[in-house]
Amino acid sequence: MKSLSSVSFLLLGTVFFHLFSSTAVEAASKGKLLHGEDKRYCVPKPEASDAALQKNLDWACGQGIDCSPIQPGGICGDPATVRFRAQFAMNSYYRKEGSVDSACDFSGTAQITHVDPSSEKCKYV
Repeated sequence: MKSLSSVSFLLLGTVFFHLFSSTAVEAASKGKLLHGEDKRYCVPKPEASDAALQKNLDWACGQGIDCSPIQPGGICGDPATVRFRAQFAMNSYYRKEGSVDSACDFSGTAQITHVDPSSEKCKYV
């Protein structure tokens, strides 16, 4: 009986490993973060214009994300530049969509970075 339970344990372990591995590969292929990876953030490209970033800001805030932190007096309301506010909204939308690469395009005006854009008062998640 001991050898049968060892074989069952080995078989169960193999099945679990393959299920976990295929899930990890699928998540990675969709651009999702995996446990233990560096965190990624969606930020405007340096050459993105204020007009394009204002469109991104308006659109992202209309998609059900919480934009109250970037309103005047909000914890992320300063500096009150279009770039800073759009960055927060774009990253919030990216997070809401599961951090998939396609959620950080914004008509070619955004990019993914590993550099945390948080400030002293405004912490990105």
